Amino acid sequence: MKHLLIGIIAIVLISCNSQNKTNMSEQSKKVGTIELVIFDTYPQYSKTEVIAAAKAVNPVAEKFDGYIGRKLAVDKNGKWTDIVYWTDLKSAEHAAQEILKSETCQKFFGMINQETMQFMHLEPVIDVK
Repeated sequence: MKHLLIGIIAIVLISCNSQNKTNMSEQSKKVGTIELVIFDTYPQYSKTEVIAAAKAVNPVAEKFDGYIGRKLAVDKNGKWTDIVYWTDLKSAEHAAQEILKSETCQKFFGMINQETMQFMHLEPVIDVK
């Protein structure tokens, strides 16, 4: 019984250590480019539908070189802000072109009123954590 308990503790410690290394690796990527997209969606889409479609984009975006992370926010008037963090501008520009070809992402992109969309790549100049 004592050996079983020691074995379980060892497995837990090893898995926690692996998880911490993964998190530290992801966090250590330096943000070189911020992709900022501000937009309205078409009125027939609910907040829940937009969020679900936006979540479907994540696995596609995560496959691109240079991808660090993403945040999606909405204000009380329904104005959306999608923020994607990249290691560099070249990766961000490449992904922006290629992701448009993804059938998975078309549902989300189709919800965006293109006339209201502002899309930009920004260089971070202050980074406070």
